[in-house]
Amino acid sequence: MVEGFHVQAPYWTFENLTIIGVCENDSACEHAFHVVGAGAHFVARNNTIMDFNAHLKVNGAGGRFPDHGRVERNSLTNGRVRSTNNPVTPIDVVGANDWSITDNLIADFIKSGGDETSYGVFAKGAGERTRIERNVVLCEFLLSGHAGRRIGMSFGGGGTSSDACRDGRCIVEQAGGVMTSNLVAYCSDQGVYLNKAATSLLTHNTLIDTAGITVRFPESTAEVSGNLVDGVIVARDGSLLRAEDNIVTANAWLYLGLHPVRRLMANWALLDLAWQTEAPRRSHTADTDHDLCGTSRSSTPTYGAFEDFVRCTDRQAPSPAATRLR
Repeated sequence: MVEGFHVQAPYWTFENLTIIGVCENDSACEHAFHVVGAGAHFVARNNTIMDFNAHLKVNGAGGRFPDHGRVERNSLTNGRVRSTNNPVTPIDVVGANDWSITDNLIADFIKSGGDETSYGVFAKGAGERTRIERNVVLCEFLLSGHAGRRIGMSFGGGGTSSDACRDGRCIVEQAGGVMTSNLVAYCSDQGVYLNKAATSLLTHNTLIDTAGITVRFPESTAEVSGNLVDGVIVARDGSLLRAEDNIVTANAWLYLGLHPVRRLMANWALLDLAWQTEAPRRSHTADTDHDLCGTSRSSTPTYGAFEDFVRCTDRQAPSPAATRLR
């Protein structure tokens, strides 16, 4: 198994690196960074990382967990489908508290082995207060047309074995997590999936060509507002969902192949998300100060992740996640 950096001590920062996995067997190229145990206050900033199963893996060791990590302004992609039975999740956080995942591009995480299920980013394992903000998550971008289930972002993922849980039980998989101002697109399954995720907050995310947002199991509670969803927002299996002031697409319209959210944008299939019509706006101030493009939100902000996507692709834009798409 190949791991680029195995981080077991605190306060390490890695920035401005290009890391490419070159294993003949995809199961061998596991992680560019594996942060464990005492590796608290880890920072990965402005790196280009390609061709790993879990580009960044975070978990406990010896009863300790690497809390307070920051993952910002990175590009995490794959140049081919991952032929492996191992988990495929570019950012995989288990049991750690207070991680910030901000301004990253996460794309092309397709798994052809095992259960063929992959995630762009998840936090689970009884961790708390993960913040996922201003990321661009594209399940299929340069790679497309492959079988399998791809989920954009998740609190809880597919669950955690008890021996990997911070509390030894995982009564909840994640508590107090926030997802805000993210763009999630081109996913064969949910754009956002909450699995036993308590007191979650989802605000001002844009989901295009996904199965929408699913909140699942009695342990999950979520407040969901200001999101622009090309799909549905669903509570399942006893979860508690408070969804207010979102734009969604009714199941009946989806059944007929109608996608009104997509018609708001110039060319959603080519990721040209400039407003084709007048931008849909909320009647009150947003919960966040800055949108995906890093610009200040107006007093009557648009639904979803951005005020004007054109600003995201400007060379001077403060959002590295979006500018990498030029």
